[in-house]
Amino acid sequence: MATRNIPITNKILLYLHCKLCAKSLPENMSMHEWAGYEVGWTKLGLQVWCKKHNTNIIHIDFENQQHPANITRKKIKGVI
Repeated sequence: MATRNIPITNKILLYLHCKLCAKSLPENMSMHEWAGYEVGWTKLGLQVWCKKHNTNIIHIDFENQQHPANITRKKIKGVI
């Protein structure tokens, strides 16, 4: 059985953002600085939540299917 190569580096092609954060973004800030999200597992799958506006950004239903995932991280010198 072949193992899929799931990278641990940032390969994001399209970012998800809260629509309310995008509308209220100050001119002198990036969305990276302005937004604050929580990401976690739910009974259905995975959810991204906006902490600033206390609202759902996306909730993905995996329909009881398991998917390959990579939960390792890059080793950082001096960090356990």
